[in-house]
Amino acid sequence: MQEPEIIYQETSPYGAFAAYLEDDGRTVYLYLQSIHNPAWNMKAVWVQNRIPAPASREEKDLEDGLAPILCGGEILPNSPIDRILPDDVYFLWTEEGDSLALFHKEKLTAFLPPWSGVKGLSGYSRYAAAETITAHPLGDPDHGVFAERMEQSRKFWEYRSDKNTWKSIQKNRLDQMESILGNHKNYWSADGGKFPQLAIVKFQTDAFQNVSIYSTLGMSAQAMPSVELYHKDFENYSYIEIIFAIHSPNDDADTWIPHAIGEIIKYPWMMGKWFGHGHTISLGRKDPNALYCNFTHLFLCSSPPSPELGDLPIQTIHSEHGKKISFLYAIPITEEEMHFVQKEGSESFLKLIKKAEKNWIHDSERESFF
Repeated sequence: MQEPEIIYQETSPYGAFAAYLEDDGRTVYLYLQSIHNPAWNMKAVWVQNRIPAPASREEKDLEDGLAPILCGGEILPNSPIDRILPDDVYFLWTEEGDSLALFHKEKLTAFLPPWSGVKGLSGYSRYAAAETITAHPLGDPDHGVFAERMEQSRKFWEYRSDKNTWKSIQKNRLDQMESILGNHKNYWSADGGKFPQLAIVKFQTDAFQNVSIYSTLGMSAQAMPSVELYHKDFENYSYIEIIFAIHSPNDDADTWIPHAIGEIIKYPWMMGKWFGHGHTISLGRKDPNALYCNFTHLFLCSSPPSPELGDLPIQTIHSEHGKKISFLYAIPITEEEMHFVQKEGSESFLKLIKKAEKNWIHDSERESFF
């Protein structure tokens, strides 16, 4: 039996996922795995057979751990069994970076979607005739939902490959933020010199006395992965920035806060996960001026718990393509408060904050909400 041969392999543009096309002499499969997240299950989709389709699958093949071959009634008539050559293929990644399509001789041939692995669906193949254990029919490779999605992905990567694009995004975000918060005071690059470009910006606005506001810049320039698994109108939740504010800041604030935000700013694209309202994230940097509480996590919310104590019209900011940007307010919380959020839900926790007459602005000297 032929040893499996990797025809082609590639790392995602965000450097977080590895995809490879493998030929074992019987079948060709497209595989996708996470580089950084061991809890992220590998995904796979059948592309084509390399031998004539049998009438049924051999139980021994599955026992030996071989990739499932598709049978006669599961594939389209006259499906190819020829060897796929490396020079004839390329991958096209989705904007989110956690899924991709295989193109063979310029034709959309297979698609591993974000929902691969959900409800028994592996992915889509041009040569699948029925819903099988490792492939569903792709449909027309030139038209339809998948073709349109990949065309959108192609346009996105062409846009982001332009060397002037980041400067345009940067200016667009800063201009809109400064129209609300005033001129920025500090700017830190937060991408480590790798794509996607990201930054953290500090403001001190007249709207809040003795308060420093820190915001990410650039997270909203690309959609987060996995959002469409949880929201039908996923585009309204896919583009975010994180905003953090602190009362009475001292010199330490410019050290621990940008570092704390910097440690999570790439998380969605590195781990294949998303940030949204009610989520909690581990806080890697401790508040050195915390008096009563040990803040271990950040609680994210899409609107201030007590808007009467101060709010900003930042939810009016849109991307350069007119897409809605959701600013998530990051509030430091304790381990006990994090467990309350997980058990009782985010809305119950927001009521606790409101009852304590606190808002989204961090107070190092606050006591527990319990």
